[in-house]
Amino acid sequence: MIAPDRFTPRVKTGAGSSTDLLVRADAVGPSLAFVKSAGRVLQILELFDELQREARVSEIAERLGFPQSSTSMLLKSLAQLGYLDYDADSRSFLPSPRVALLGAWLDKGPVRDGSLVRMLEHLSECTGGTVILAARNTIYSQYVHVLQAQTAMRFHVPPGTRRLVVWSATGTALLAGIPDAEIGPLVRRTNAEAPPEQPPIQVSAVLANVARLRQDGHFFSHGLVTSGAGSIAVPLPNRIDRKGRPLAVAVSGLLEEFERRETQIVAMIHDAIARFLIRLD
Repeated sequence: MIAPDRFTPRVKTGAGSSTDLLVRADAVGPSLAFVKSAGRVLQILELFDELQREARVSEIAERLGFPQSSTSMLLKSLAQLGYLDYDADSRSFLPSPRVALLGAWLDKGPVRDGSLVRMLEHLSECTGGTVILAARNTIYSQYVHVLQAQTAMRFHVPPGTRRLVVWSATGTALLAGIPDAEIGPLVRRTNAEAPPEQPPIQVSAVLANVARLRQDGHFFSHGLVTSGAGSIAVPLPNRIDRKGRPLAVAVSGLLEEFERRETQIVAMIHDAIARFLIRLD
């Protein structure tokens, strides 16, 4: 069994107060080496995607844990390059239309026409949970888009978070179309690349999880990765990605609540897929 991730409560007080349980990004496996400034630029853009409003240097630095001086320099550089707009009156930044056009050439389907995003927003509204869109990245399931829950008590999951593809709800959904013969080597590779403190994952346990998903049409993680969290994942229809790469959607929240609402949440996910995406399969 994989040791659960650590999470830290963040308590907000006052009007609209809430308690966020911050789930650590890249909680499993060694961190990949990358150019720090490049990574920070992408984290800034992902933060704007989450906030969906303008923000000041101080807020961005605080939310991302960056030094304020280097955050200010990065934001000013992005503004000079035309990727951010700066409002001198409010001293705040906002992504420009140039950002919105990035990558538009990659997709002619549900991403570009908005069907996929509308489905995720619909799930966020009707379930009240954290909604995650995931894709496979080597041995990981990576969260490429996250809509945070609006409930008073919630798990805050940053975009870009990675989970082991062989040992997570979204990962199990991403493996639905993979032949069983390929799962064993993937588990062995994962065990080889995992940090030494991580207990080994059993091939039989992964195959059992995938078989359960294929039978039920969804996979329910009862604290599989994060203690106290429940996550219900479903594979998305084929051909959403132009290269045919599998995608999965998951709704996550407090385990006790999700155990009570499993049937309802599963029905909502399948209904949303049928309503917004089924015509693409």
